[in-house]
Amino acid sequence: MGVLANEVELVTELCERLKREKEKTKSKTASLKILDIGCGTGKLAVYLSEETGCAVTGIDPVRANVEKARMKTSSVTFEVQSAEELTFATNTFDFAVSLKALHEIQNPREALREARRVLKEGGKIFIVDWVGGVVQTSSHAHAKKYFSSERIKEALSEAGFVNLSIKPNKEGELMLCEGGR
Repeated sequence: MGVLANEVELVTELCERLKREKEKTKSKTASLKILDIGCGTGKLAVYLSEETGCAVTGIDPVRANVEKARMKTSSVTFEVQSAEELTFATNTFDFAVSLKALHEIQNPREALREARRVLKEGGKIFIVDWVGGVVQTSSHAHAKKYFSSERIKEALSEAGFVNLSIKPNKEGELMLCEGGR
């Protein structure tokens, strides 16, 4: 799969949700589009492209990460971009995803607003990230930047997302957050 052991459960769940959403829409014109925010070296973007058959674009502000990602595949588009200032047109993507990156973004609330802007009407965002304020993650270097389930719901709601849901993994250290446009 290419993802870390602690990511498998929620990335598998994410993939299943994306496949269900794809089935619901059954787009006859073009492939559904996924934006991977904070794609790093591209492991999630490549996996989602292979598993869902969707057109995936990954963005990351670090050029070296994007260059490594581009070496993995030509079936995914990778671009150097800031999540807080996306260059994509409004209503471009069907889904936005992020794997353990939201806490790394300097202004995550602005990134969420931008994600909503580039999502099509009816689009969804899926975020897998560390759970803040729990014993399992309290010793992490970035622990203060992690969102609790309440804070992530608040941030998603402020950005205009609706129908919010959060599912923690079995260990309670990661969560899969979902919101609709």
